[in-house]
Amino acid sequence: MPVKNSTPKETYLKDYKPAPYTVDSIFLTFDLDPENTTATSQLSLRRSQKEQDGHPLFLNGEDIELFSIKNNGTVLPKGTYKIEKEGLTIFEPPEVLNLEIKTGLKPSKNTRLSGLYETGGILCTQNEAEGFRRITFFPDRPDVMTKFTTKIIASKDKYPILLSNGNLIEESDLPNGKHYAVWEDPFLKPCYLYALVAGNLGLIKSTFKTQSNRTIELRIYCDKGSEDKCQHAMNSLKKAMRWDEEKFGREYDLDLFMIVAVSAFNFGAMENKGLNIFNSNAILVDPETATDDNFMRVEKVVAHEYFHNWTGNRITLRDWFQLTLKEGLTVYRDQEFTADMHYRGIARIEDVFYLRKNQFPEDAGPTSHPIKPASYIQIDNFYTTTIYYKGAEVVRMIESLLGKEDFKKGMEKYFLDYDGKAITTEDFVKSFDKIGAADLKAFSKWYTQAGTPEISLRFDYDDNEEEFILEIDQIASSSSKEKEPFLFPLAVGFIDISGKPLRAKIANAREVGTTYILTVSKKRERFAFKNIPKTAVPSLNRGFSAPIKITAPYEKEDLLHIMEYDEDSFTRWDASQELYKRILFEMVKDLKDGRKPLPDLELYEAFNSILTEENLESGYKACLLTLPTESEMADAQEIIDFEANHIARELLKESLGLWFFEPMLKMYKALARKKEYVIDTESMGLRKLKSTLLGYLMASRKPDAIRLCYEQFRTANNMTDQFSALTLLQNSFCPERKEVLDSFYNQWKGNGLVLCKWFMAQSQSTLKDTQGLVESLLNHPAYDDKIPNNVRALLGTFIQNLPQFHHKSGSGYRLIADQILKIDKFNPHVSSGLVQGFKLYSKVDPLRKAMMQKEMERIISDDNLSPNVYELVSKCLNSAPKS
Repeated sequence: MPVKNSTPKETYLKDYKPAPYTVDSIFLTFDLDPENTTATSQLSLRRSQKEQDGHPLFLNGEDIELFSIKNNGTVLPKGTYKIEKEGLTIFEPPEVLNLEIKTGLKPSKNTRLSGLYETGGILCTQNEAEGFRRITFFPDRPDVMTKFTTKIIASKDKYPILLSNGNLIEESDLPNGKHYAVWEDPFLKPCYLYALVAGNLGLIKSTFKTQSNRTIELRIYCDKGSEDKCQHAMNSLKKAMRWDEEKFGREYDLDLFMIVAVSAFNFGAMENKGLNIFNSNAILVDPETATDDNFMRVEKVVAHEYFHNWTGNRITLRDWFQLTLKEGLTVYRDQEFTADMHYRGIARIEDVFYLRKNQFPEDAGPTSHPIKPASYIQIDNFYTTTIYYKGAEVVRMIESLLGKEDFKKGMEKYFLDYDGKAITTEDFVKSFDKIGAADLKAFSKWYTQAGTPEISLRFDYDDNEEEFILEIDQIASSSSKEKEPFLFPLAVGFIDISGKPLRAKIANAREVGTTYILTVSKKRERFAFKNIPKTAVPSLNRGFSAPIKITAPYEKEDLLHIMEYDEDSFTRWDASQELYKRILFEMVKDLKDGRKPLPDLELYEAFNSILTEENLESGYKACLLTLPTESEMADAQEIIDFEANHIARELLKESLGLWFFEPMLKMYKALARKKEYVIDTESMGLRKLKSTLLGYLMASRKPDAIRLCYEQFRTANNMTDQFSALTLLQNSFCPERKEVLDSFYNQWKGNGLVLCKWFMAQSQSTLKDTQGLVESLLNHPAYDDKIPNNVRALLGTFIQNLPQFHHKSGSGYRLIADQILKIDKFNPHVSSGLVQGFKLYSKVDPLRKAMMQKEMERIISDDNLSPNVYELVSKCLNSAPKS
């Protein structure tokens, strides 16, 4: 592997030391201008670590110009401090300092979108993880918490709205067409939670009455003209505020809560104290321009960022290795919120589907890491599905092990003990130890060991004792060097031969209805269930009680029985997915052996029973009818067969579409008659089922289906139906394909968010001309690689299009490598996201491995490569033997 001239420095958890100085307060003054902004910070510091006497003081600072530095009003003489690439060092600092540091910034040139930058005429900040150092010199670390006061000066005409954290305490006009505003945040916070926004913005307002009868003013700012698209976000915010009071007893602490939507943003949103900044795509929705999934995402992201006020802001991180402390816990909270607001069964299925599709492959890939990593080169690379979504599952397992009541007591203890502090994951777990509900010491391996645990199960029956025996073996994950077993809850139930749930007797298990929560902690364990007949079928990992992979001795008949009768909605769906995968892999084997795959009549019978079952909620029925993705198939293979996986899945979908064409058509037409568009759980479920049925009808390749899809596109009164038809037609060789594409573009060419859907529809097509189309779209006037949403829509979608990105010519690898190198020059956060496509390096065949290796070596040999991309590509290259 080529070696860069200077390998980026790695940071280790074991090297953590407390900050040598405390910052008691900071007063920031900004004289804003997009070309040249002046930032003046007044810092009150005092030494907090006695052993640091005589040691230099280091303040982080990057890509900013130092104008002046004073202590107690006196200019620091040259030679008493030094400016380097990564910051400012003051030699022989006194015990107490009152620094005044004046810096120069160029927001319009800040294409990294980190620190203070300009987007769409708005000036705004993004400081997580390490953006504040691009504003002023400061100890940019999460355990330095201070009180922020901000004075913002700007042109009143260009920037009539001036916002920062906390409460507005003063504002007035100034000479020369300027004005100012002073904001004070009464709560201590780390600098990553600092925010500033200035612009000419639209606004909607509302209020919220708390449980203690306080009135909170709510504001959502956006581009002028988009105010009507903010109402769903406002409603979602109020629901989240009420839910957090009722579920966790958490009341909002300021008198004002603000959200600002901006067009160019590296993340989905940011939880800055009292002033959340959002990517516009996570705020702006209406039925005409947004799908049901977009509406759900807005509700979820608004709730997530609001919940951070307590799990992230009031209680924050000691260091960045503790990132899952706030993100995993807050994802758990937003998942529970979504489940309470909608259908819990579907919410859980969608959470697990996302985890398996994205996090399981990460666990098995070259960038596998624990939810609490031991080291990193670039912290931005650890905003991962592992930290967030596996982290959420770890919190959920604690709840499952303890039970809801004890989990609630532990959370109350957590909020009581650590409010206003910067802490660690160990502190979080101690909160549950303190209430004496369970000993969670062995549970800590979930924080420090990487990989997905693999569990092998055996079923046995003791006729003499009339006991069902469940034997469990923990197999060390292939991606984990550690061999220590995990402690986890395993939720188990039983179904009798007639489909009824059974009650069992078992020692040392927590009983929830007819589900039994086992605590598994050893490499090999044995559990005996009494009162269970020999003919019973076990239902395993109900509710996805642990993020594990299970190998169980299920016959096909067992899976069919669970699909038909299980009372647990997750396990019923999971059985359907396992059955589909078995059939798909049988088809893959047939194709590789040169045989024509044959229909599986038992599968068709099960599929028909789901299709015709009248009591199923529509959205849940859609879940049960949906085949596993090619990504899920790839995750189950040692060496991925992209072509055979794709052909097998397309053949099965086509076969089901042909076999059930008439009943699906009848059901689709009945659903299509419901013209009123309503945003509620039932209506969204109906549209999801309609889209699923249309997908099968289109897979049949019948002309009637194409006409039906075209008609849905043409007459749709909402984006959900329109976009569904658009994407389905992009996978069909028909004249309507180009017609609807052109029509959609002409209809929405003035709306950047909707045009991201236009890019996605083309980039996810499975037709053979897709890559050429993607390359041409890179030069389309509507595409701007400075806008992260555009890059994710076009290129991010393309790398998830497995048969296209992994085409045997290797042209997909070259295309993405070119774009990584190009985008890395101005936005390393976005370019590093595209490295995702190369993470399957160790699982591809030798031909593809050689082509991938060539492109990754070309990337890593770039002398100006960012640490973000270097870290990920080097891990991919080291994940498999070279070709």
